[in-house]
Amino acid sequence: MGKITINEIAKIANVSKSTISRVLNKSGTVSTKTKKAVLDAIDALDYKPNEIARSLATKRTRTIGLIIQDVRNLYYAQACWHTERILRKMGYTTIICNADNDPVVEESFLTGLKYRNVDGILCIGIQEDATSILNFKSKEEIPLVLVDRMVKGYPIPAVNLDNEYGGRLVADYLFSLGHTNIAFITSDFTEAERTRFEGFRAAFQARNLHLEDRCIIKQSEELWHQGTCEPLVRLLRESDRPTALFASNDYKALRVLRILRQHNISVPGDISVVGYDDIETASIVHPALTTVHQPIDKMVELGTRRLLKLIDGEREIDEQQVLQPLLVERESTRSLC
Repeated sequence: MGKITINEIAKIANVSKSTISRVLNKSGTVSTKTKKAVLDAIDALDYKPNEIARSLATKRTRTIGLIIQDVRNLYYAQACWHTERILRKMGYTTIICNADNDPVVEESFLTGLKYRNVDGILCIGIQEDATSILNFKSKEEIPLVLVDRMVKGYPIPAVNLDNEYGGRLVADYLFSLGHTNIAFITSDFTEAERTRFEGFRAAFQARNLHLEDRCIIKQSEELWHQGTCEPLVRLLRESDRPTALFASNDYKALRVLRILRQHNISVPGDISVVGYDDIETASIVHPALTTVHQPIDKMVELGTRRLLKLIDGEREIDEQQVLQPLLVERESTRSLC
């Protein structure tokens, strides 16, 4: 049998070719009865549409570019998985790109996705350098939405979390448990981490408490991936070591738990630990991690649906959506009171 065409489908379903087109492209109005007849005919003949021809006719490829920052981080893995599932259900294919926390790599992906004629681009996660995004938006009309990333001063649609509030939330929680000697542990790599720190520090200032420089631990992302943190180890050796540690994300908090175990420091018996993100591993590690829940599934869903609306031509969309974080108390913290 030769290749099945739209003509054969139209004959069996007893409808016009334009009706077949409306059903396949999910455009226009088609009655439920007619739609069923068309779909039954497609199923009976095992018809496979010519996607290239369809994209030429509709000027759409039904593909979305997804740029994430670091696939090794379980937070991004969860975001990637959820995004692809949503888009698949909506009839889209996702091209997944790992920017490796590198603005040059990100810019190359943006250019590559343009030449692949994607219908839109979703960028999840923060880089300090927003040049690639701004360059792309200044030259291209391809719809683009940011999730967990904000470029201040530019009208780029984004879905974000109130990270300053999240930082204050952790500090106030630890204060309520009697902790005042608290260290903040980070890479200072992303705007989100810096904003969490600003909220954390503001909570100290609001209580007229002094946050010592020795309690602000920073090191590169690569060293965190190697699982070492010498500045933290030095702090742990001090006689007046902190009673609580706040890591700027769960990935670092899990590394901190391992370092503490290596030095025979009990959690939460000797030191309480709090993370940020609430990745799946946070609830199954021992001890289960107290953390700030970042609703990445909801953020991704909101960002994806906004992108699809932009693709469909809707322009009256608020630039920024900001969600509120929640603190999830588990086993890695205890009261000193």
